[in-house]
Amino acid sequence: MQGTGRSGGRRVRMIDVADSLGVSRATVSLVMRNSPLVSATTRTAVLAEAERLGYVYNQAAANLRTQRNDLVGLVMPDVMNPFVGEVSLGVQEVLGEVGFFVMIANTVDRLELQEQILRSLVEHRAAGVVTIPAITSGPEHFAVIRRSDLPTVTLLRDIEGVGLPFVGTDEAAIGRLGARHLIEVHGCRRVAYFGGDPLASPRVGRLRAFRRASSKAHVDWDAVWSEPVEASADAAYRRAGELLAAGVRPPDGVLCHSDNVAYGLVRALGDHGSPEVSVLGIDDLHQSAMWNPPISSIATDPVGLGRVCARVLLDEMGLPAKGSRRPPAPKVHARVSCGCA
Repeated sequence: MQGTGRSGGRRVRMIDVADSLGVSRATVSLVMRNSPLVSATTRTAVLAEAERLGYVYNQAAANLRTQRNDLVGLVMPDVMNPFVGEVSLGVQEVLGEVGFFVMIANTVDRLELQEQILRSLVEHRAAGVVTIPAITSGPEHFAVIRRSDLPTVTLLRDIEGVGLPFVGTDEAAIGRLGARHLIEVHGCRRVAYFGGDPLASPRVGRLRAFRRASSKAHVDWDAVWSEPVEASADAAYRRAGELLAAGVRPPDGVLCHSDNVAYGLVRALGDHGSPEVSVLGIDDLHQSAMWNPPISSIATDPVGLGRVCARVLLDEMGLPAKGSRRPPAPKVHARVSCGCA
């Protein structure tokens, strides 16, 4: 219970006051707790709107809610993905400095398991959550979070209407960078975007920008090699192997959905003795420079993304945190797989 009072026959909640004013729930919470972090102007506006809506802060319930431990949940769709490992390093680095412990939970992209994990974190009074939502998540799948006021930050997969802070990479910039490098640096005349789930917002944004830039440069688009593929090295290797075995000629330039996908594609091209293809991954994982051949990649700095997520989460908790809240800008790290020395 957040407060008393009713609006349209239902209890007025803290989030109702926040939505009415266009501020975050954390801001309203800080005002109700008399935090010095809120300006006098904001405090006056929040209190006035709370009175107008009939919201009354329930201090007893707040005391119960704030009896949280030092646990932060890092809820991810695939904990085996090295990207998740690097994100967790950044989250742990920032949160560890202020005494929080990060626990990683794996949803394997299943909505029911995600719901179970989130409910458990709420019931155990976790301090907060950072999550890459399951692929088909909607606002309704985060209802337990919204009801509980558990500070939560979503990463990479943006869910329209969920009303939670979001940290993501600049997908359009990634797509443009990939097209520019493959076309302008390597002179590619037929390109593809390989891998990724068709429902994943990163694939949608990157592919759209990549294809638009390629079209503008009058470069041919390879639809067959751009069909969705699970974003894993194994799945990429299998799909590329099937196409190559069937005699489907690869394009001369490929932007892969992730470094993991690039690993599988490069291995398949090598195993089938395919003609030279410029391959560019996305993420620039630490191990990519050690691959044979070293994988060219558009760096998204997953460790830096983790740091940003942690700082945004601390903001939601009403705790101070130094450092940028802006995700790192993507940039190309060129190596051998695209044809750079």
